[in-house]
Amino acid sequence: MRRILTAAAIVATLGTYGLASAQLSDKLDTSPNNITIRGGIAFPADSSLSNVSNTFSNIGVEYLFNDSLLKGGETYLSVDAFFNNFNNVVAWPVMVNQRFFTGSNPQGRRNYFFIGVGYSFVNITQSGGAVGARAGIGTELGPNIIAEFAGYVSDRVEGARANAVTFNIGYRF
Repeated sequence: MRRILTAAAIVATLGTYGLASAQLSDKLDTSPNNITIRGGIAFPADSSLSNVSNTFSNIGVEYLFNDSLLKGGETYLSVDAFFNNFNNVVAWPVMVNQRFFTGSNPQGRRNYFFIGVGYSFVNITQSGGAVGARAGIGTELGPNIIAEFAGYVSDRVEGARANAVTFNIGYRF
């Protein structure tokens, strides 16, 4: 019951944000703005995941909201997929994140850290979902290229957790 209520709260929050942004009178811009695509590798931090594989492929997509929930940062939605040999997805973390910029790297690009909460769908022995969280650090390598190191944790789903550490390279549109 707790999982259903948590999922309902997340959907209600995103729906409210969508309705509020739909009230804007500006013309709809359908170009792929505010989107980041990431790819990399995930290392399991839970025995249920490491029993499946020692490493997973990780693909992620982020959508940056126009308005931030917290001052001094950026709010975005992230959806990741942890693949086992690109055959099946073992976890789908879906998170609402906040990014905070901390300074510049030697190339003059921004460094940042991020935190997020959401829901992780896990498909190892049985499918299910649980509350999850995400945190990490990143840097801009170029005008549109990023590198991130992140950690994921989740509550137990049928004896498994979507706990992993990832390293990704991404492209921001």
